[in-house]
Amino acid sequence: MRPCFLTHPGLGTLALRAACAFALASILAAPVDAAPVVGFREDFTGIGTNGWSGGAPASNPGTGGLYGAGDGYLWVSLPGPVAGNLGVSAPTPAYAGDWLAAGITQVRFWLNDVNAQEPLEIHFAIGNALVHNFWQYNIGFIPPPNQWAPFVVDLGNPANFTRIIGLSTATYDSALMNVDRILIRHDRAPYGQLPDAIIGDFGIDGVLLTDGVASVGGEARIAVGQPVRLAPPAPNPSRGAVMLRMDSADAGPIVIQVVDALGRVIRHAELAGGSAGSRAWTWDGMNDGGVPAAPGYYRARAIGSAGGTSQPLVRLP
Repeated sequence: MRPCFLTHPGLGTLALRAACAFALASILAAPVDAAPVVGFREDFTGIGTNGWSGGAPASNPGTGGLYGAGDGYLWVSLPGPVAGNLGVSAPTPAYAGDWLAAGITQVRFWLNDVNAQEPLEIHFAIGNALVHNFWQYNIGFIPPPNQWAPFVVDLGNPANFTRIIGLSTATYDSALMNVDRILIRHDRAPYGQLPDAIIGDFGIDGVLLTDGVASVGGEARIAVGQPVRLAPPAPNPSRGAVMLRMDSADAGPIVIQVVDALGRVIRHAELAGGSAGSRAWTWDGMNDGGVPAAPGYYRARAIGSAGGTSQPLVRLP
């Protein structure tokens, strides 16, 4: 890992300490002699955190997890008053090693916006600090307020990942063959090495490594909706109108948001309830005040009652 004072020369004292703590925790947590396998699942039973750590304190309340009372979960929380880096990494040895050889093609996990006090953008990432190889999934996950929803990371398309740090010779496949940690973190484009600063919290449970088929029994008895799935905006990047297509498993309304790089919602719309399936909405490039959005990085968000997903979007001059 690069020294904090070199990687983040402009940070203030509090932010610098948080940055160093996040980086140091990741390095110290690096597992050895691991063997990732399809079907491995990590639940947070009891009150243990299983060693997960990062820029935000992680704890386990011992209840309120996927299976309710008496079932724990990983609670990642930054209550403030100063915004910090909301994210954690997993030192579990079962994540470390060659995912390609193991046949791991998906990662599934459950998220919960525990207090629903902030507009979370949760991203999944894989990394290897020893070779500065760190790739983040571009599709963001928006957990529903105070309930659990499942999210899936598809590892099969390198175009869905952004390399945040890495050697010039590092490839996405090399990252999959040399995983030493996974990270789950709040972030927005353009992506940096540290998660975006925010005051907030979220829950993680039921992390599963799978080939798209293998799973662990028990989830069938959880009654929960499916998050809205947003397709990549088209065209992207764009100077004009952008089409947003989404799929919803239920017939309820869908909230559409366009969010700037500072997390501010510049455009808001709501698709009325109708029928489950595919829906579409066109962003004309304007903000809510009817003024053209400035060039830069944005995120398009589609959110239903069970949460949603976000996609990166770039406006050209």
